[in-house]
Amino acid sequence: MAPIDETHAVVDTATLPAEAPTKVSGLFLTLFGLMNFGLYVTIMMPALFSLPYKVQLLAPDDKAVTLGLVTAIGAVVSLIAGPLAGVLSDHTRSRWGRRRPWLIGGIAGTLIATIGVALAPNVPTLVLAWMLVCVAGAGSGAAITPVVAERVPEPQRGTVGAIVGVATQLAGVFGYTVGGMLTGNLVLLFTLPVLVLAVFALIYTFVYPDSTAPVERTTVRETFGLLLFNPRKHPDFARVWLGKFLMQTALAFLSTYQLYFLADRLGFTPEEAGQKLALVGGIGIVVTMSFAAGSGLVSDRIRRRKVFVMTSSALTAIGLALMAFADGFGLFFAAIMFVLGAAGMFGATDVAMASDLVPNRDQAGRWMAIYNLAATLPSAVAPLIGSSLLLLGDPTGGNYTAMFLTGAVIAIGTGVVTSFVRGVR
Repeated sequence: MAPIDETHAVVDTATLPAEAPTKVSGLFLTLFGLMNFGLYVTIMMPALFSLPYKVQLLAPDDKAVTLGLVTAIGAVVSLIAGPLAGVLSDHTRSRWGRRRPWLIGGIAGTLIATIGVALAPNVPTLVLAWMLVCVAGAGSGAAITPVVAERVPEPQRGTVGAIVGVATQLAGVFGYTVGGMLTGNLVLLFTLPVLVLAVFALIYTFVYPDSTAPVERTTVRETFGLLLFNPRKHPDFARVWLGKFLMQTALAFLSTYQLYFLADRLGFTPEEAGQKLALVGGIGIVVTMSFAAGSGLVSDRIRRRKVFVMTSSALTAIGLALMAFADGFGLFFAAIMFVLGAAGMFGATDVAMASDLVPNRDQAGRWMAIYNLAATLPSAVAPLIGSSLLLLGDPTGGNYTAMFLTGAVIAIGTGVVTSFVRGVR
């Protein structure tokens, strides 16, 4: 996200405010939550288990650095493909609507690409296949992300955020549990998450037809221009973006390397680590659901978002600080509980705050795609920073103390930045 002078930028073609969305039903909340569960299974299972496991099989002696390289390259691809897909989906004209072609096409492409990841015989092939996964995944993400801003009224966004937060954590537990059982079948290990998304996405799109409202055409140059915005003109949106970036960077240190942490510091095998993570995640669902649902509902009731985001940044910092010194499974468990609670609270309220601050609801796809850069960019930056921190004073790449303490400091930055937001309370 590069700052530009919007006096020389492409002017938004849709300048009139969109009609305010009406209250959504319980059925919508259920189906949208299930679709998000499917989406996050495709994201969380590779991030937390299957991709680190595959990398360990191909490069056991350099797994941390190799994993950082693979995930960083994939994140750079997503950084380009995600926003482009979001803007192009805004301007898609088809009888199936704007978002649906990207959703179905993205799922189909992801399924094919993940088979390539599973069968990759070496690291270069793995990198290429993972890049294709990221390109295809951008399509489905571009179709799902704008739904909150387009269809959900402001008083219900905290509730939707809570549902999405719970879906995210359930997806992580699903990844740990199922991943630990499928290590003997790599193709199923990588394709099952995509099949789960396909089922729930088809149900959602069957019940809720896509919008076919016409939109202005745009050139490729204009499309890329729409991916940029002036932080000085939209300072609150820029602050939410930066806070999201910092939080996701801190969390990425843990999500990327926790499987290796359990193996290197606590001595578990990959299969044992998967079982331990499934146990922690299963118990953590209660914590996550409590924090996510409670924060989202209370946030909607009192019409406040900032206090929840700031609290979640403090809880994340505490959890990562505990993780830095964990020398047994008990302290690891306690640290994870802090992080899961914080992640539930953050996920429920930050997306609601971002949706509240979208400058132009007619181009929700554009603005939420830019917002999602804050989640994508850390996936490129954090593994590279993390692998460097792991090597500090430890040639074997085991300095987890330095990495997690750095993450704790970064997490605090989210609360500091959020305190300067003025457009929401």
